[in-house]
Amino acid sequence: MKIEKISRRALLGGSLMALIPFRLFAAGLKSDETVLFQPGYAMALNGEEVGIRISAWVFEFERRPGARTVFLNLLGVDFKKAAPNSREIFAQRSRYFLTDSERGKVLEVVTQTGETLTLPATNRAGRVDHMAQIRLATNRKDPPKSIGFSVKAPGKADEGFSGIAHFIPETGLSVVSDIDDTIKISNVANTRTLMRDSLIKPFAAVPGMARRYQDLALEKGTSFHYLSSSPIQLLPALQQFIDEAGFPAGSMHLRESTSWSNLIPGKGASVRHKTAMLDQLLADFPKRQFLLIGDSGEQDPEIYGEAARRFSTRDIRILIRRAPGAPATEARFAAAFAGLNPDHWALIDTDAP
Repeated sequence: MKIEKISRRALLGGSLMALIPFRLFAAGLKSDETVLFQPGYAMALNGEEVGIRISAWVFEFERRPGARTVFLNLLGVDFKKAAPNSREIFAQRSRYFLTDSERGKVLEVVTQTGETLTLPATNRAGRVDHMAQIRLATNRKDPPKSIGFSVKAPGKADEGFSGIAHFIPETGLSVVSDIDDTIKISNVANTRTLMRDSLIKPFAAVPGMARRYQDLALEKGTSFHYLSSSPIQLLPALQQFIDEAGFPAGSMHLRESTSWSNLIPGKGASVRHKTAMLDQLLADFPKRQFLLIGDSGEQDPEIYGEAARRFSTRDIRILIRRAPGAPATEARFAAAFAGLNPDHWALIDTDAP
């Protein structure tokens, strides 16, 4: 997987290969810098106007000697106690943590329709999140499934950085899903241990969950949004996991963590991230139904319950997986879902088919 280029096959599933014109320019982007796009979403606005949410990270891979050793010590990684293939996995996943984020980069991207968009400058974390607008004639009864876009670094012939925005119809079902202990087995509540294991162990899917999601995807108008407190550096690995495990494609919303100081989320960081993104999705799609799927390992019940109360006029349903070793008492769920219709939330047992 050629992650430096954001493999078109990995992010676009090969479906848009022939549709995207890779003619582009990135203002201020140097030939040794990389652009990573989170899969986003698009929606119809007024007339032929379409909004595209683009979230990018611009960075340069770290070349200073000793950085890898410092990173290993920070996480407490011990290859002597790890699986035989752990070194290979670590080499693939850790390189996105050994980077220098690039501030003040102004990217120009070209959509598959040939329209050029100029994004705001990246912040100190090398990040930019922008809702752009393009003109695209859409049939509201049969809208496009996705919109591709790309950016190219000068001096790198035939190498492009590409992204995708999944088109979300005005009405339908939006499935917002956590990742760790919801669709991917983690079984750890300690964030440092979870981070370490995410860098040295193969990812494994929760049995039966991909089939549940595939069944949901059969209904026309269903969209998926993967909302996780995992750091953005794990995006390539998590995207590959979602594709290979058979989960439906969808937008990705990972936590801001492009410096070592916020690699391990501080108190409340995960809750703030999930709450903000969930509110954004609910606000962007006021006519859609929502199904929020999470687990009892962290604070998904509390986050989802609060969201349902804040948006009390909306059709919001909640499904919580009982994670191993996590507090899942009746008192906890009664408090988390207080005031909600009892028919609007449910629990599923660990590893339920």
